[in-house]
Amino acid sequence: MKELKRYLSYIGPYKLPYWSIFIVTLVTSVILTLTYPYMNKLVFNALEHGDGDLFVQAVILCIILVVLNCLSPYRRYFQIRVVRKIVFDIKIRLFEKLMKMDMNYYESHHSGEALKTLNGDANSLKDSYFSHIYWVTGGLIDGVVSVIAMIVYSPALTLVSIGFCLLSVYISIKVNRQIKQMDKDIQMKIAGLTARLSDILSGFTTLKMFRGSSIVLDDYQRKNEQAAKEEKRRVKKLSALETLSFFMGILAGFGTIGIGAFGVVRGRLDYGTVMAIVSLQMGVSSMVQGFGSSLATFSSSLVKAGRVFDFLESDGEEPEGGNAVEVQKDCRPIEIENLTFSYGGKSDVLKDFSMEVRDGEKIMIMGESGCGKSTLLKLLMRFYQQTSGEIKLYGHDINEYPLWQLRQLITYIPQNSYLFEGSIRENIAFGYTGRGQVSDGEIMRAAKSAYAEEFIALLPHGYDTHLDAGGSNLSGGQRQRIAIARAFLRDSPILLMDEPSSALDVQSEKMIHQAMKELMKQKVVLMVTHRAGPLEEFDRVVRL
Repeated sequence: MKELKRYLSYIGPYKLPYWSIFIVTLVTSVILTLTYPYMNKLVFNALEHGDGDLFVQAVILCIILVVLNCLSPYRRYFQIRVVRKIVFDIKIRLFEKLMKMDMNYYESHHSGEALKTLNGDANSLKDSYFSHIYWVTGGLIDGVVSVIAMIVYSPALTLVSIGFCLLSVYISIKVNRQIKQMDKDIQMKIAGLTARLSDILSGFTTLKMFRGSSIVLDDYQRKNEQAAKEEKRRVKKLSALETLSFFMGILAGFGTIGIGAFGVVRGRLDYGTVMAIVSLQMGVSSMVQGFGSSLATFSSSLVKAGRVFDFLESDGEEPEGGNAVEVQKDCRPIEIENLTFSYGGKSDVLKDFSMEVRDGEKIMIMGESGCGKSTLLKLLMRFYQQTSGEIKLYGHDINEYPLWQLRQLITYIPQNSYLFEGSIRENIAFGYTGRGQVSDGEIMRAAKSAYAEEFIALLPHGYDTHLDAGGSNLSGGQRQRIAIARAFLRDSPILLMDEPSSALDVQSEKMIHQAMKELMKQKVVLMVTHRAGPLEEFDRVVRL
């Protein structure tokens, strides 16, 4: 019940139209459930007794049934519209949540899990809100209404049906618990398969080079077979449940017909009443036959929905917004005192590290791999929270700054800057932090300062040249110059660089070096590197 309550709480601003259509659907279903058997009763009694008035009443009910059935597509249309809006809003919230998750989430979860949640699990909500809740609730209400109508017609005939129904529902609930647990296990295995497939596609070049496809294929096939076995077990259990439900429905139907025929022979029932009860029995049988599978399907929906809602309710970075802190320019730009940090509570990467950076000072940070150089930069940007110690920017603890302001104070250039699918103009504009739209003049000045204007001018469409995801249709040096152009456009007082030219050829490195000299002017600079480069631009070297 708790899961169901959370499931329905995400309908959000569409509660009124959703529940309105839901109620209209249920009311229409109840009217159809009651009208069709009563029409049968009128028809057969009219034929049995030759009563024309009864036949006219049956015709009027038939017209009402036709009209209600003709209006059904319009009701479904409005229902689909509302459900699609609900799912659309949930997907937008999922994407916004992805953008707000901290680095710990992305380092502890595979990207394939996020893709499955955003696409597969979120898409399953469409069927959940549109069909599954109606199947369970509508089927249950139709069955209850049918039983009540049967009691009104003949209590004796109803007893047989109720006995079989209660037994079938009890079995369905017991089996459904097992199916629900199977659904959870299957979803976990599918998420693992998605993550594995993402790895395979990302490392496709390496697989081709080292002929590792057979190894990877065997591993993927083994995990796929495990998921398939779980799915077969689930389908087998579900099939057994549906078979049992169907068998119970048939027994209930034959029992009703047999007792009804006996009542007609004894003169206790008329022929029309028996046919009305038989028609109602179809509703009861439908409920019995479909209740188990509908409940199992709905439970599966709750499992998938639970993954979506768990993600939406998980902890991320602090909410956007918050009042800006007054930056004290007369204080040290960076002050680090007794900084200690470890990943996941394991051995310390940084321990009791202290450092002060003066205004305009350029510092080169060196050290062996794994000594915490890149981690230090990420702690300054609050991608992680230090275990102990203090980090101050311009006189304030970094935790006092709202994230948006903290990261406006800092420009970060990693070793491999990512370019998004889109134009060069759009990718440079990522660095803009001002209000309104960035002008073409500002973009071009940033590109010129980064020595990127020369190669952009040679491209077929200049700044409007379309880039593939990751900027794969540019060279490494060209990608890095666009990243530096972003930094020029951002123009933050603190510049952090993590091996910005280590993966480049000699010619590209010279050009990048020239661009960085311009970029570092009048800024506080911390540059991480494995190897000593030209030191004339740096005031000192800090070794970790």
